[in-house]
Amino acid sequence: MSKAEFSSFLTVAVVLAAALSDVPAVSAQAGIMSKTGATIRGVVTSSNGQAMEGVVISARSSDATFTTSVFSDRQGRYYFPLLGAGQYKIWAQAVGFEAAKAELALKGSGQIDQNLTLAPNKDVRQTVKQLSGTELLLSMPGATLEDARGKRLFANNCTGCHTASWPLQNRWDEQGWGNFIDLMAVYPSHGNIPTPAMVEDTAVGLPMMRAYRDELAQYLGRARGAAELSDLKLLPRPTGEATQVVITEFDFPRTDNNRLAKIHDGSDWSLGTPTRHVGRAAHDIWIAPDGNIWVADDQVPLRTTAKLDPRTGKVTDYYLKDEHGNSYHTHSVWGDSKGNVWLQSRPDENFLLFDPKTEKFTRFPRPQGMAVVGGTISVDSKGTPWAVSNSGAVKLDPATGKYTFYPSPTKGGGYGVIVDRKDNAWHTQPGIEAIVKVDAVTGKSSEVVFEQLKRPEVTPVDWERGAKLRANQNSAPPQQQAPRRMSADPNSDYVWVSLYTGNRIARVDTATLQKKEWELPHDFSQPYANTTDKNGNVWINAMNLDRIVKFDPKTEKFTEYKMPTLGSEIRHIVADDSTNPPTIWAPYNRSNKIVRLQFRTGTEQAQVR
Repeated sequence: MSKAEFSSFLTVAVVLAAALSDVPAVSAQAGIMSKTGATIRGVVTSSNGQAMEGVVISARSSDATFTTSVFSDRQGRYYFPLLGAGQYKIWAQAVGFEAAKAELALKGSGQIDQNLTLAPNKDVRQTVKQLSGTELLLSMPGATLEDARGKRLFANNCTGCHTASWPLQNRWDEQGWGNFIDLMAVYPSHGNIPTPAMVEDTAVGLPMMRAYRDELAQYLGRARGAAELSDLKLLPRPTGEATQVVITEFDFPRTDNNRLAKIHDGSDWSLGTPTRHVGRAAHDIWIAPDGNIWVADDQVPLRTTAKLDPRTGKVTDYYLKDEHGNSYHTHSVWGDSKGNVWLQSRPDENFLLFDPKTEKFTRFPRPQGMAVVGGTISVDSKGTPWAVSNSGAVKLDPATGKYTFYPSPTKGGGYGVIVDRKDNAWHTQPGIEAIVKVDAVTGKSSEVVFEQLKRPEVTPVDWERGAKLRANQNSAPPQQQAPRRMSADPNSDYVWVSLYTGNRIARVDTATLQKKEWELPHDFSQPYANTTDKNGNVWINAMNLDRIVKFDPKTEKFTEYKMPTLGSEIRHIVADDSTNPPTIWAPYNRSNKIVRLQFRTGTEQAQVR
């Protein structure tokens, strides 16, 4: 493409960016639709001069609280939407290559050309650091059934609380991995660093992980021991439709240790997956009718919930103290049509209401003996909050404060909950491979059970342990599917289920309870949750993959959108149907960010190609 042709292409794109006022994807200025500003464009090539498609190019102003990222097309071309004036850092990244970096100043209008060249990594260890958890697992030894089983055991037992890239970027011998597993078998059920006595007490912790401890340590000692991985299985870079996205990552700073979190937040892939210890904050989000983003935070002191204003990038914290002076934490958030914010509070496990108009919290303590308000919540069309609970679901009448419990047909721990368009409540039971429907009219519960997978690497020992030992979404035998979180189609009678260890997405008819499953394109993607937009597309946060996956049920096509952050560890996802096309939002649970995906459409998309 000549310079004149490129200039013509960019002029058309910028004009369209200013004209399409109903498509916020054309603006990256902290979410504000802007008809003025400057843009950056260029071509990305490798050091041998070849154009590179699917490279992520990020830009951040020195005084901004957000980062904007775009992707190069098949000719290596990229361009940013209109950006505000400022001093910018630009960096381009692709797995297997060293980052290309530049600094430049943007004035109030115009355009700047900035070509970028990526050189291949000099050492395989550099590339290993850049891999997602999915790529690391695909690259691990698995040619024999023994190794395939060891890999699956790791995926099903060591990625429920964190992405696989966090531990697998390291190497230990069998003893070291054994010590690591001993610690992890206890930590999830205790929540703090366990004592040696707890580690040695086999009655404490996850029985499934303890049962597989020796097999896991032996496999990991071979696979991630003395020798570095050599046969790396890199996933293809984004192409075509997957490059037509503008991604904005808003800072969501902690109230403590925020300086430490900024040292490494996953923006620089060469540093590997960052620690969640200083990066964990946002768990779930909800989009209010006024466009603000409300956040549940289950970790940060002096924050019960927070509001992100995407028009300014400003984060406002709100907290409620308990009788000991500590702030309540929240794991899940949902709201009603009036803008009221409902939260699942911790450690008391009650419903908690926040009124944004008065900035007041209202607690709803459960009566003695009532089942707990579990990990996730949803709200029906009447403004009634629902939550998953122990072996059932619980709802609250906000007017009277009355709780009602709906037991499941089969006992088993629950996790995800959603309300469909007819106000039926649904929740998952990952350990027993079931989801449950609570009928809105009768209150009766119906169960849908998923078949376990007859994978070649599954042995009789696995079937025996699966029948005898307690499993869940965080610790499961290799045949487990583990339905984790769900969404409801707003315009049809379907709910969609993420089968976390099954690596599948499932659709269930809300009337007939008939189900159908589709496997994700890449094994070990770990689909955690999903959301269904107004067009019927299902958006899946594949926690291990560092990508958000779109599934179109009409064409049965998957499209993967790569995140600019390594180790994003997304646990929740929502669609904003007020825009056209819908805007997708998700919180990063490892790196203090909230991400927004906006999509280039129509003529603009054609021009980029």
